Amino acid sequence: MSRAVRGLDHVVVMVDGIDAAEAAYRRLGFQVQPRGFHRKLGTANHLMIFEKDYFEILGIVEDTPFNAERREWLKEGGGLANVALATDGADLAFDAFRAAGLQPDAPLSFDRAVEIAGRTEHARFRTVRIPKTHMPVVGFFVCDHLTPQFVYRAEWARHANGARGILGVTVIAGQPHEWTGELEKYFGAGSARREGDGLVVDTGTQPIHYLTPEAYGRRYPGVTPVRPGDHPALLAVRVDSLVDCEALLRGNGVTVIRPDADRLIVPPSEAAHLTLEFRER
Repeated sequence: MSRAVRGLDHVVVMVDGIDAAEAAYRRLGFQVQPRGFHRKLGTANHLMIFEKDYFEILGIVEDTPFNAERREWLKEGGGLANVALATDGADLAFDAFRAAGLQPDAPLSFDRAVEIAGRTEHARFRTVRIPKTHMPVVGFFVCDHLTPQFVYRAEWARHANGARGILGVTVIAGQPHEWTGELEKYFGAGSARREGDGLVVDTGTQPIHYLTPEAYGRRYPGVTPVRPGDHPALLAVRVDSLVDCEALLRGNGVTVIRPDADRLIVPPSEAAHLTLEFRER
């Protein structure tokens, strides 16, 4: 059955200074894909590809109407900005979101050039954006991959730090439960359930956790959030071996926090304003 939302596709990290961010992620042991340019959007990115998902660092290279909100958001410091949702079709998602009262923008088509085996190809996408008025702290949009063969490639999913895929996203929210109704417009009735003072959202694949600032501080001791107030804060990534990952990071001079045996935290100062959590599961 075709679905408007099939889970998490990728995560967008906005950066103010894409050269420095690229260097930071290479130091963290990721295979960083060559820079791509979205000519229509006035943005450039680097991808960290996994088997079924990825995350990207995204910077502004030209002021355009398409990136006005992103430029405004960057003034407060950058960091984790958006969760892109997988879909069976941009038009399907547009119709479903409109019926849910989310007031989506019309599907937007764009592309970026990629080099594969010495040839230039064009990865093509259609996205459906939801306006800020319906943003439950994290900005969601749908990404319809028209040419997935130019994004998801096995040779690009090999990382020195052993990273294998996204485990989830964490959002800081003063009143997590107030977002239940809005989240269920995206993911369906019953998708957002209480977990203590917070929420855990079933996206269809990886979960999104909404934590109060106090709960976030307890779970991530020693990590200072990059922004005041409610904001997307952390990306969790699965690795083959925490021991090997920690050895690589420390060998590269990266500051790491080991709150317990099962987790390794990289603070935002080391990852272009993103807090990273590495786990084996």
